[in-house]
Amino acid sequence: MLALASVTISLACVPAQAATDITDRVRANESIELAGDSTITLGDGEEVVYGGVFSGVGTLTVRGSGKLVLTADSDFQIPEDRQRQRLEVLGEQNHPYAAFHDPDAPAVTVEAGATLQYGDGTSPAGRVGHYPYDYPNFAWNALNHHIDGTLIVAVNGAPYHPGILSGGGVLNQPRFVWDGVSLAGDHPFSGTIVNGTGVHASMREQYRTSLPNLAKLVNYGSFMIDTPHGYDTVLGFDVFSREWGNDINFYGAPDGSRVIMTGVYSWTDQGSETDPSLSDPDLNFVPVPKNINKRGVNIQGAIVQWGDGTHNRFFLPGTRETIYINLYTRRARGHLIFDYNGPVTLGAPISGGQYHDTMAAVAVGDVTIAGTPGNDVTFADQQNYDGTTTIESGAVLRLGTGSPGQDSWLITGTEGSKVVDDGALVVSNAEKAIELSRVSGAGSFQQAGPATVTLTGDIAYTGPTTVSGGTLVLAGGTLASSAGVKLSKPRATLDVAAAGDQTVNNLSGVDRTMLRLGATTVTVASSKDTKYAGGVEGAGGLVKTGAGTLTYSGTSTAKGPWAVTKGTLALARAELAGDLVVNSSLEVTGTAAVGGDVTLRKTSTLQAGTVAELAVAGDVALGGATLKVRYKDGVPLPREIPVVTSGGEITGTFKGLDEGARLDIGGKTYEISYADGRVVLSVPAPAVRSSSDEAPEESAGSSAPQSGASPVVVVALVSVAALALGALVFVLRRRRGAGNPRHVRRGVSTPVEEAPASGADDVVPSPVPSSATETKATEKR
Repeated sequence: MLALASVTISLACVPAQAATDITDRVRANESIELAGDSTITLGDGEEVVYGGVFSGVGTLTVRGSGKLVLTADSDFQIPEDRQRQRLEVLGEQNHPYAAFHDPDAPAVTVEAGATLQYGDGTSPAGRVGHYPYDYPNFAWNALNHHIDGTLIVAVNGAPYHPGILSGGGVLNQPRFVWDGVSLAGDHPFSGTIVNGTGVHASMREQYRTSLPNLAKLVNYGSFMIDTPHGYDTVLGFDVFSREWGNDINFYGAPDGSRVIMTGVYSWTDQGSETDPSLSDPDLNFVPVPKNINKRGVNIQGAIVQWGDGTHNRFFLPGTRETIYINLYTRRARGHLIFDYNGPVTLGAPISGGQYHDTMAAVAVGDVTIAGTPGNDVTFADQQNYDGTTTIESGAVLRLGTGSPGQDSWLITGTEGSKVVDDGALVVSNAEKAIELSRVSGAGSFQQAGPATVTLTGDIAYTGPTTVSGGTLVLAGGTLASSAGVKLSKPRATLDVAAAGDQTVNNLSGVDRTMLRLGATTVTVASSKDTKYAGGVEGAGGLVKTGAGTLTYSGTSTAKGPWAVTKGTLALARAELAGDLVVNSSLEVTGTAAVGGDVTLRKTSTLQAGTVAELAVAGDVALGGATLKVRYKDGVPLPREIPVVTSGGEITGTFKGLDEGARLDIGGKTYEISYADGRVVLSVPAPAVRSSSDEAPEESAGSSAPQSGASPVVVVALVSVAALALGALVFVLRRRRGAGNPRHVRRGVSTPVEEAPASGADDVVPSPVPSSATETKATEKR
């Protein structure tokens, strides 16, 4: 496909020669056969209506400050030595179009201050043209025009082609004079075009148009743009609307060729007709009496692109009160593409009615947000088209601005309605709850506004899902293909209650967020480490799987069981209402409460902290699970490490750790106890000796008594002291555990919540060796 760059065309004239002044003959209404260059000079305010005919060989120049009106058709040629242009037929055999190569010097020149008018607005006569080309699809005028003044084309009938335009003046096509002007060719014209009725640019299987230097087009009527097969028509000028009833009509080839508009279609409330402007850009969004600032476009089977990716001046600023967009299918589906490098906002519907009555029918066509870096498009009104919305990689589409009255939504449920999201889709509606379905692609989805968004089915996008505001409801389908689900701001809610059992990847969330399960079971598949601090509610349960760690620090009132089948569930000051079954790894990094039973399998591991405790209201089955204790190098170890507290029964032991087994943690010896509904690691009490005994002089770690001491007495004393200490501990524990034995102490907290840090170690405790000469075995991670 051809992309049009800036066009520079030289219209150099031949060496100057004496021109013939034919002004008086024109005033006399005499037909004139040209014999070289001719000039007509009119005085200030003078208007001459000329009914004669120009013929022969030569050129015409109109100068001065008056106006010449031609009412009869004229046909002449420029001198042969100036004729160099040729017509090229381009495109495919079945879809040709034409363009001039190396254009001739101008045949007609209108100097600054002068006005030349073709026709009187009531008949097809008054043209100046020569048509030597054997091109069946279009009558190409070989007489080019240079306009520094004003050329008015007021002829009825077929559109007039002025050849190739140059200069910096004004081409004026008046009101209510059909069929207007055809701008066939590549024009270096840098002035202004005033479209009163109809101006045509590019035509399928006829010609191409480029106007790379045009300053602006003032629109009273219909600006009609087509494009040939295999060619992109690029128009970069601004269009200004003067009054109610003007529009731009896009037509196109069904082969992917585009019409690209890179300017702005704006209202104008100040300046002259040939130099319009808008005093305040916000006036494009404010309704004006009699709709005089309403502008519209009709996309009729064309592929139309607004923007070229180099700026973010939006083509059609306004609301449904000041603009309309109609999208149709004719020969091919209509297609609208947004291509900017910064944020833009569409404030009106894309629909399919007739002209300003745009909501009378559904649009038949598709919309694409181009993948230009920075392309961030917001739809701030209802969208009423039935086709595909494509968000290319790197682009963002936002539905709603987050402000009341600026919500947006898409049609769902039709055969063609779907979203292909390879970039980012963000919903920010303030009031309008909407539904979305058939969302696919590699991109992300974000629910950002307070109004609820419901996903109803066929959800297959693979990027992350973020809920940063309001509620995202999954009523059908699954989020299993999404790379991760994040509840990023307080009060954000993911509701899967109506969707059946679900798999959610890499769940994360901040405090005061919510996961609503209903009766469903949600499987959290963690391929990486994530943290979730929000709530979980419903009758269902949660299954943790995947190799990563899910750190949970919220409160779950869900009544169903939690299960850890793979990876690690880390509980940090968390509360679970139901049962917990662990087949892999459970880590407690702060006091955690479980309202039901806890079952550890032989394949599982409990990672305890030195100041962390798992408080269980029900029974605890240890099942021969492996116990690991996490501690920090350089931090003093406590005398007692609480591991599990049960309001019911504790059955079984940890692997290799029977009652009373001694183990080494960070170089300190602990003894494990399973008594009184608790699993506790305590520093053993020191041996008690008689005051009459001298301190033994023995090497560190030696258990042999000193020479001369009675081993029987020492053992007796130690035995008595040990019995007394044991009785005291038993009494204290009985007092501490008084009351309902199944009551979980939810108020229990630890003075310091351990956090993993550099130097932290996990040790798999092992019994202290019986011989002082054996090495204490520790396993550090």
